[in-house]
Amino acid sequence: MLNTICSGAINLEAIMAERHSADLAERVRFEVNAAASFASFDQRSDDELLRVASNHDSAMERERALWEYAYRHGSDALASIDKYLHTEPEPSVRWNLLWLSVKLGGDAALPLIKRALHDENCEVRDWARLFLEELTSEPYGMEYSSAVYESTGTFDQTLPLQIAGHANVLVPNVGWVRARLSPLWFAHIMGRVMACTNVETFMTDLIIEKELKGYNPDGSNHYEIFLFRGASHLITDTIAQHIYESNTMRPFYQSGKVKEGIPYSSPVCLTRIAFTDRVQIAIGERSGASDLRGQRLAEFGVVRSVRGHFSGWAYTDLSRYLATGEVQPGTVQLVSTADPIVGKRANTVLYGTFRGKLGDLDGDGQFDVNSIPCHGTVDGLIDLDCDGIADADPFVPRG
Repeated sequence: MLNTICSGAINLEAIMAERHSADLAERVRFEVNAAASFASFDQRSDDELLRVASNHDSAMERERALWEYAYRHGSDALASIDKYLHTEPEPSVRWNLLWLSVKLGGDAALPLIKRALHDENCEVRDWARLFLEELTSEPYGMEYSSAVYESTGTFDQTLPLQIAGHANVLVPNVGWVRARLSPLWFAHIMGRVMACTNVETFMTDLIIEKELKGYNPDGSNHYEIFLFRGASHLITDTIAQHIYESNTMRPFYQSGKVKEGIPYSSPVCLTRIAFTDRVQIAIGERSGASDLRGQRLAEFGVVRSVRGHFSGWAYTDLSRYLATGEVQPGTVQLVSTADPIVGKRANTVLYGTFRGKLGDLDGDGQFDVNSIPCHGTVDGLIDLDCDGIADADPFVPRG
């Protein structure tokens, strides 16, 4: 399929038409502007995308098809999104469709989101409340009034993230191709992402965990840990802006797929900017350990929501895609262009947005705080036992 795709150039007239400043420099971004006429990775017709969104057995494929269709049509796709919100059986797809409607429609999505306040699923309703508050600046409250806290573990709070974005891939003899990454498709390829924080270092440090479920040959999960550091600024007493960067040494697999062959150390550089919103909420305890940690977090404020922007470089093994017809988990590896060896293989720009929300993960009608353990240390090292002690270094020196 890649051989049938051709690339295009950036449309400066389109960029100028959408600018909000007389200075074109204000419109330049590190990632490629949406006006760039890159070829689309997904060559399916609109009709085929809607058929997949309606009938496919996989929730990921249904979501991916509808996100692709919606990005092609912008706010004109709101009616289709609204329709699928009433028919889609998977709650996570429905709450991600609410996010998609906000991305593409803004205020025009308000009627659609208000209808989601009557969704049968509590989490979908809670996402709707959050989006309505952000769009209207009016209080819509939360779906739950209390929280259960897991006081053991390395971190005070762990928060799963939904990530959506784009991958611009430079294909030899073809040019740039853009893939639109819906949240479930991103998680399938790159892994589920989770943010992990401690009260003492909340304004300076962040640990990000990536998890590929069942990826290892023995069926266990594969984990990667990234340490982000930087600076934060209080916007209000409870809202903070965080500007972080991650520069870590990671195992890079020259085979093109994670855990295949012998890795060696290579740097990875990622940038991240985010806003967090903390809330005071009644916290009960689950673990039976000392509740002092929970009391401290309750006084500081539990992160109710986070939203932000990320970007970085990667290497995509295109030969595996051509051989299988799908982007398999582990075949997109994060890299740094500064690396003298791996940097020359960098062929993908990853960028996009992320959302995270405190949620009820077990259906008991309460927020679950810190219930998912992080498999990393505060210094960004792998800790599969979740005991705060780093495992043996898995990297192989360059030699």
